[in-house]
Amino acid sequence: MNRARLILIPMLVLCSALTLTWTVWDHERHASQHELRSQFSYALGDAVSRIEQRMASYEQMLRGVQALFVATGTLEREHFRDYVGAVNADANLAGIQAIGLIEWVPQAGIARHVEKMRAQVGADYAIEPAGSRDSYAPVIERLPFATDRHTVLGFDAWASPKRRDAMEKARDSGLATISGKVQLASDLGQLDQPGFVMYLPVYQQGRPLDTVEQRRAHLLGWVYAAFRMHDVIASLYGEDPPGLSLAIYDGVEPSAAALLYRSADQPAQHVPSDLSAHEYLVVDGHDWVLSMSAQDRFMKRFGRNAEWLIAGTGGGLSVLLALLAWIMVTGRSRAMRLASTMTRELRESEEKFRAIADCTVNLEVWWGPDGKPRWINPSVLEYTGYSVDECMAMPDFAGTLIHPDDMPRVAPELLKGRQGLRGGDLEFRCIRKDGALIWLSASWVPIYDARGLLTGFRMSGRDITERKRFEEELRIAAVAFESLEGMMVTDADGTILRVNSAFTVCTGYTSEEVVGRTPRILQSGRHDRAFYRDMWETIHREGGWQGEIWDRRKNGEIYPKWLTITAVTGENGAVTHYVGTHHDITERKIAEERIKELAFFDALTRLPNRTLLWDRLRQAIAVSAQTGTCGALLFIDLDNFKTLNDTLGHDKGDLLLQQVAQRLSGCVREGDTVARVGGDEFVVVLGSLSGARGEAANQTEAIGEKILAVLGDAYQLDGVDYRTSASIGATVFLGHEASIDELLKQADLAMYKCKERGRNALCFFDPTMQTVVVERAALEAALRRAIDEDQFLVHYQAQVSDGDRVTGAEALVRWQHPERGIVAPADFIPLAEETGLILALGDKVLETACVQLAQWAKQPGMAHLTIAVNVSAQQFREPRFVEKVLAVLERTGANPYQLKLELTESVLVDNVQDIIEKMAALKAKGVVFSLDDFGIGYSSLSYLKRLPLDQLKIDRSFVRDILIDANDAVIARTIVALAQSLGLGVIAEGVETEAQRDFLAGAGCHAYQGYYFCRPLPVEGFEAFAGTFDAQPLA
Repeated sequence: MNRARLILIPMLVLCSALTLTWTVWDHERHASQHELRSQFSYALGDAVSRIEQRMASYEQMLRGVQALFVATGTLEREHFRDYVGAVNADANLAGIQAIGLIEWVPQAGIARHVEKMRAQVGADYAIEPAGSRDSYAPVIERLPFATDRHTVLGFDAWASPKRRDAMEKARDSGLATISGKVQLASDLGQLDQPGFVMYLPVYQQGRPLDTVEQRRAHLLGWVYAAFRMHDVIASLYGEDPPGLSLAIYDGVEPSAAALLYRSADQPAQHVPSDLSAHEYLVVDGHDWVLSMSAQDRFMKRFGRNAEWLIAGTGGGLSVLLALLAWIMVTGRSRAMRLASTMTRELRESEEKFRAIADCTVNLEVWWGPDGKPRWINPSVLEYTGYSVDECMAMPDFAGTLIHPDDMPRVAPELLKGRQGLRGGDLEFRCIRKDGALIWLSASWVPIYDARGLLTGFRMSGRDITERKRFEEELRIAAVAFESLEGMMVTDADGTILRVNSAFTVCTGYTSEEVVGRTPRILQSGRHDRAFYRDMWETIHREGGWQGEIWDRRKNGEIYPKWLTITAVTGENGAVTHYVGTHHDITERKIAEERIKELAFFDALTRLPNRTLLWDRLRQAIAVSAQTGTCGALLFIDLDNFKTLNDTLGHDKGDLLLQQVAQRLSGCVREGDTVARVGGDEFVVVLGSLSGARGEAANQTEAIGEKILAVLGDAYQLDGVDYRTSASIGATVFLGHEASIDELLKQADLAMYKCKERGRNALCFFDPTMQTVVVERAALEAALRRAIDEDQFLVHYQAQVSDGDRVTGAEALVRWQHPERGIVAPADFIPLAEETGLILALGDKVLETACVQLAQWAKQPGMAHLTIAVNVSAQQFREPRFVEKVLAVLERTGANPYQLKLELTESVLVDNVQDIIEKMAALKAKGVVFSLDDFGIGYSSLSYLKRLPLDQLKIDRSFVRDILIDANDAVIARTIVALAQSLGLGVIAEGVETEAQRDFLAGAGCHAYQGYYFCRPLPVEGFEAFAGTFDAQPLA
């Protein structure tokens, strides 16, 4: 052997070993990078999941508040506070700053809204920011309260574009929506902390919400939750995500202006591109960008440093192998003899191994250095369902059988086997031929040939599927046992064997204190022997029991809990153990009582509400029917309660209602019912009165008089001495002779009869009242039908100047009833005003009069005439009254200078400034105004000076007795003088004699209207009268 071979072979060995070392080192480096990427991807996904889950929990909480208002149909602040206090949102939902209530207020209702809120929260309540807008969305309640509550209440979220955009989306979709980046209202004027607000709309109860238009039309407001983004992230991770730099941006473009949150730690200086990522989220219809980068401590925590150990170890081994090759080359002959012996022994050993492997139940695989199987024992058929030949023919044996999710973990281990390293306790899943999964536990050892060269490795695996299933069941059982529910396990005799930590939290007893004892230590004494006997009979019969039970804690406190007991039986069917699970339902019971109180009792007075009153009335009627005794119902309404609210405020009104409730409760007997049915209305139900109706009425009258006397005493309303009275309507019933609705209507009618008689009285129901109501209802129905069927006529009564010339006419409505004929105005005009039908009726008369003016304008002999139309107070108070009159004039072509609108002094009772503005607007277009029935109303002379009037009309009540009553004569002269001094015209109505006309003419009044000239006539008769009217006296 020459010297060159002695050097070449060791060098080749050295180069090969170094190459192998580099291969392993490079694989380990890639594995380390893969591990970092996997951990980073998991952290990124975990952050997204946490945010989405937390936002879902916030939305769920808001839906609970929404459901409260859907049930009630109104935005009641007190109900809102009660509910939020009950769910304890600030403790149960970390990261939330506040839960609030926003009311939707159109521009027309903002004054009423501010007045209502000032009455509830204080006179300094105001809409912020100030200014006129088309609509408002002020905060009317907010919990938990800010340090300065008034900095939040009244805040108009509608004025903020970002908030308004979210609120509009929520309103139109009916879904929860969050705003863009905003500064919370409670943070204004402080350090800017980025935040956002989640909105959920509240709609009117029972209204259709299928379309966007319907949802907009029936909107009541929103419930909302406010958040600081820093506090939300802190509630998810603590202060910052561990080892990661996290930033969240509003919208889809990361920028400094859109930054919602950035963690305190900055990213590492040299972060690989695959350890920094942007994730786009859509949270309740809004876009966020989540930016995450790894920090140095993250890479140190999950990075693997084995590559440098491999490099050092591989280099050293490479040198040792080269030295060994040198030794082997120099001892060739000795090695050849040794190799021959080892080959023979190896062959014998292999034959023995195969014989043993064929008989073993384990799965045995002999892998070649190329990673392909060289030999597989027959057990593979039992393990995988594949024959040996099928397995050997597979292009990728490991890839076919090993579960794809486990392959990334198994592949590096198989590579170690190919590198000659031992391995063991590798557990992974395999897919059988039939698709079933099995678990294998594998180990392997390297195999060398006679020359000491690696020829592969032998892997041995055994089936651990049953062990894995058992471990999973144990894990589930352990988790279940340590659940949030208290758990107790006893033997068949009831001796406690084990309890969990939740049991200790609930009862106060530790495991050491109860093990070996019986559950009797928990008994409260509230349940008798029969209760426990029935419980155990159910357990023995059905194998279990569950229900509500009251137990005693270690500290002696008695509490309710929901208990489930399950009997555990052995293979022979005999009971071996009992397992009891329970949870404390104290809060649920409290909530149930609160809900019951809210459902059946008035929140202000704590008296039964309308729902509970109905139930008590049903019981009283049933008792009356069974016992033959009478009962009575009193309907009580406080006199002038609205005046109290308007003058002293709603808070004083609430105090009065509370004191009235207390006094009423003190006036009745035990077993009677006092209820508040709304506003200042109360109902008293008396039972077990005399069986004789007359005697029962006397008993009812005595109690009613007592109530009147007690309610008439002085009240102290926060230092204000106040007195009031009440009107009481009463009805007596016996059995089921009348329904609940009928009894309430009877008492209500009687109460209104008291109002008509001067109040502060007690009136019993009289059947004639019902007759009047029925007749009135029939007349109202006929009046509505008459408007729809156009049964009304317009007649005209002449207005004459100096008795010689017709200057105009007054339009007077007449009802042509199809059955009753002409109905007098006095019989239907008051009803029309009460029911609001006067609006439609007035519109018809105005339209007819303007059409007639336009027609007369085309007739030379009639073109100079004016028409006076009476306008009711309700018409004048319509917001669009001016626009409506001008539209009629434009539509008919009538001359506005020939239209005279007559208004009565009742129009001037309130909001005079609004009346003046409307009159001025119409007068600017030429319309003339006359004050009708002057002198019999409530007008002030100061108002008369401000009104843009053209004429005063002397009422017929002064004209009728002007010749025989000196007072009427003085009043008539005064009105004429007043009109002249103010530069107004004057006309007298009700002129029926020549003497009346002459007296008025002598007083300075030269315009007249009355039967002396003509009665109200249809248009044809009036035209004929005007054309033939003679200027000579008509006496």
